[in-house]
Order: sequence, then structure tokens, then C-alpha cells
Amino acid sequence: MKKAILAGALGIAVLSGANLPGLEVSKANAAATALDIQEVTKYYSLSSYEVTQKESFPLKKGEELTIFVNNSGFPISYTVFDADNQAIGTYHANSPYGRVFQAQKDGNISVQFQAGANSSYMKKMNFTAKFALSKF
Repeated sequence: MKKAILAGALGIAVLSGANLPGLEVSKANAAATALDIQEVTKYYSLSSYEVTQKESFPLKKGEELTIFVNNSGFPISYTVFDADNQAIGTYHANSPYGRVFQAQKDGNISVQFQAGANSSYMKKMNFTAKFALSKF
């Protein structure tokens, strides 16, 4: 993913005429490596044991969905589903890193959040999730 983002950023820099020291890339090569990255940030507020509806993202084979969750330590997890609606895995939302999921075939990758038990004084667990779609 880092290589893809770097390639996309370098491609955009070269196409825009930016002068990058130590880097020579032809404009044709830069256009071939440019990526279309779309980001969406969603806000959630869940009660204990509440489950969200699935968020679906249409991807073509090889494209990627990156999920970043900004969570303040609440017991939140999320399950990711492939284009066949089969669970890829369930992950805790307390990681400071995003997770990257690559489409194995054309279709939707879906994400569903689940809240665990909240024993604190707060009734609602608030968090945000940023979804980045990398398309070529």
C-alpha cells in the first residue's frame, strides 16, 4: 500500500510539473502509475452489543480498501466481508494502524461494526472510521 500511495503521489507530482530532486520519470510512466484514492469518513455511536448495518464498497479485482478506526479504547470490533458475503475476518478497533483488504474479484467488500459491553459511565461509544479506496 505504501508503494502504491508513493507511486500515485510521485505520478501526480510529475504530471503537475513539480521538480523533485533525484527523480526522473517520464510523464507517460507517471500517468500509468497514478492511482485514484477516494476517502470517506463515517461517524458511529453505538450502545453495548449494538451492531451497525454493513457498509459496502464496490471494488474491481485487485483494488484495495483500507480501514482506519479512531477509537478511544471502547470495545469495538469490525468484520470484513468479501464479494461473496463471506467473512474475511473480525478485527479489534483499538489498533493505531489501518488494515488493507484487496478485492479478489469484482464486487463489494463490506464492513460491519459491533460493540461489546461498555462498563464505563458513558452510555454511547463514539468512534470514527475512515475508508480509503485505492483504484487504478
